[in-house]
Amino acid sequence: MAEFESKLPVSGGKNHVFEACHHVVKALRASDNNLDANLRKLLSDLESHLSTFGIADTKVEDAGFSEIKERFKEAVKKICSWETNQSTILEAGLSAANQFFQALYEVQSVLVGFKAFPIKTNPKEKDVYNQATVALDIAMLRLEKELRDVLHQHKQHVQPEYLAVSSHRKDIVYDESFVSLDDEVVVEASSHEDDEQISDFYNSDLLDPIVLPHIKAIANTMFACEYDQPFCEAFIIVQREALDEYMVTLEMERFSCVDVLKMDWEDLNGAMRKWTRVVKIITQVYLTSEKQLCEEILGDFESISTACFIEISKDTVLSLLNFGEAVALRSCKPEMLERFLSMYEVSAEILVDVDNLFPDETGSFLRIAFHDLSKKLADHTTATFLKFKYAIASDESTRPFHGGGIHHLTRYVMNYLKLLPEYTDTLNSLLQNIHIDDSIPEKTGEDVLASTFSPMARHLRSIVTTMESSLERKAQLYADEALKSIFLMNNFRYMVQKVKGSELRHLFGDEWIRKHIASYQRNVTNYERSTWSSILALLTDNNNSVKSLRERCRLFSLAFDDVYKNQTRWSVPDPELRDDLHISTSVKVVQSYRGFLGRNAVRIGEKHIRYTCEDIENMLLDLFECSPSPRSLLSSRRR
Repeated sequence: MAEFESKLPVSGGKNHVFEACHHVVKALRASDNNLDANLRKLLSDLESHLSTFGIADTKVEDAGFSEIKERFKEAVKKICSWETNQSTILEAGLSAANQFFQALYEVQSVLVGFKAFPIKTNPKEKDVYNQATVALDIAMLRLEKELRDVLHQHKQHVQPEYLAVSSHRKDIVYDESFVSLDDEVVVEASSHEDDEQISDFYNSDLLDPIVLPHIKAIANTMFACEYDQPFCEAFIIVQREALDEYMVTLEMERFSCVDVLKMDWEDLNGAMRKWTRVVKIITQVYLTSEKQLCEEILGDFESISTACFIEISKDTVLSLLNFGEAVALRSCKPEMLERFLSMYEVSAEILVDVDNLFPDETGSFLRIAFHDLSKKLADHTTATFLKFKYAIASDESTRPFHGGGIHHLTRYVMNYLKLLPEYTDTLNSLLQNIHIDDSIPEKTGEDVLASTFSPMARHLRSIVTTMESSLERKAQLYADEALKSIFLMNNFRYMVQKVKGSELRHLFGDEWIRKHIASYQRNVTNYERSTWSSILALLTDNNNSVKSLRERCRLFSLAFDDVYKNQTRWSVPDPELRDDLHISTSVKVVQSYRGFLGRNAVRIGEKHIRYTCEDIENMLLDLFECSPSPRSLLSSRRR
């Protein structure tokens, strides 16, 4: 009996419900005269219980209906009072919220009663039913507005400084002559340094936790009243708009495939940098928190929670996927290597997060799309890396590089390679199955680092070997053997310094460094021999006649003038190397000249001696400064 009573509406529709129960009792008795004694007792008790409500008494019936109607009218009035109220029920306080939900319960009870049992079609009942239906619609619209307002007013904002796409070095720009990447451009700074900031927000609340019970109460109420679709639509719209706003805060635009393919490198580079950071924040922070919010609010309706989350996130996720897909359609140009490495590395890193976000069949299309994109980026990154080496091998010159200085190719390649140790694990993974010839045979021992013979290390050394071959060809363009040696010395020294002064030293290894130090030192020796051997030969005592001594002194001065005129326009950019050359040359030349004059100055005669030893020593310091206007020779001559 108690169970049966619990199914009856609490207040509304008592009269017709009770009369319906009388009909049930009479019908049962008329149809079966052999009912079990217990059932007969139950029916008897039920009839007796119902009779206490005075249903047989028309006056009492009218009085009971009037009481229900009054309570119902109060409930409708309470609900309608919120129809034009612009404040939220949450702001009105707990008491007002309880009154609203109690009034809604009264109205819903009436409707449940009408739907559950046969009813009379008298005007009074029709009027109550219609009023209840209208009141319920008003209440649901008010709760839908409440949902939107509370979600808007109580969303949590991530601090902007944690969202900015930071930059720690200038962007790389590539052209066919490799002139864009100079020393000051490269600052070894990890792109992973923002990870700690991102991890701080793994459990960021997108909504103030204090309002979650209120939102959940709205959800449960609307679902109980079969208004689940309006709830979901409102919830999805508000949360999708919040995600769109978040993307605007991150300054990540939505580009079409055509837009990406038409972008110039400067714009594309910036967009790729942003994508790399934004896709991590969205998958690891925002969507993780969004899914948690959906589960907290709609956890009792698991499939609906999943469906809402996918609807909220899919547009933004697809826009990020589409950008990555479009970038992977671009040609494999060397300047894109670092950006591709970053994009691939992040795409591989977030796959676990994506799998957790979309584990079900409903979201499988997004999960599969992320895995496909990561594979495409891996292939494209590998192709770009290999094409970088091909671009170096294809770089040819028709004229010698001015002054024998450090060639643009050398600067570009070495500074670019300095950026790559940051991606060691990624490159080792991508290159592990690609065989390459290595200039350094593999060795083992306690003093040999394993990283020296990793796939990445072998490929980097191979790239430099390709560059060295290109430099050797460029050196052949010089007619002057001494300048050829200066050119090779400068460039090999530059390579060694870049490797020794960066993380590249762990990849190239000590043997490579020793080998290349010996190489540029040989070029120093070759320079000194080709420049000074024939000149210093004039200062030997082969023929000591006065005429011969004076002629040799004159020829030495002319040869020195020629060296001075040419080599003050040559370049040795490394100050330490330039000082070493000055010292080495000065020791050989000044010492030989001083000995020659010491032995023969009197016989030659002062007027036939063009330079003093001090003149020669000072003028040698002008060499390799690459000055367009070297100091006038006359200013150094003795008057």
